Amino acid sequence: MMTSPLRSRRSALTFAVAALLLLGCQEAATAGKAGSGAKADFRLKTLEGKTLGPKDFPNQVVVIDFWATWCVPCHVQARILEPLHRDYKGKGVQFLAANVGEEPETVRKFVKEKPFPYPVLLDPEDEVSSSLGVLALPTLIVVDKKGKISYVHSGLADADTVRKAIKAAS
Repeated sequence: MMTSPLRSRRSALTFAVAALLLLGCQEAATAGKAGSGAKADFRLKTLEGKTLGPKDFPNQVVVIDFWATWCVPCHVQARILEPLHRDYKGKGVQFLAANVGEEPETVRKFVKEKPFPYPVLLDPEDEVSSSLGVLALPTLIVVDKKGKISYVHSGLADADTVRKAIKAAS
């Protein structure tokens, strides 16, 4: 029995998406070069042209979501983080969205349609994400109140997991 070209392509695409999701959902104990306990002292430009990073929020926990506009799981992660951002607002927790590898105009157009309630940072050349060992998107990095990386998670992280990471970093 012969398989139609459309069915073959659909099966291959389904397999590829499943493989990417499985690879992306692997929790990392450390983030490559800058694992748990490493200092998170980077700063990046925001969409508004300011320079911002974890060290601009001393004595606060900082949750950084590394993402891209083309990454569907990244869109899901952003929606998971939105209510958490509201819950932690004014409670010593800062959220940042760090776009990886895209031109500012691409990010600007995306954010205009799907705004973030917290600052969007730009890493167009993958310099910071590479230095932190971000290998998959989305990747969450939680920085403790002393400015050290306390948690790294590649792939989707549910709200309870993020809450536990924030509590551990407090």
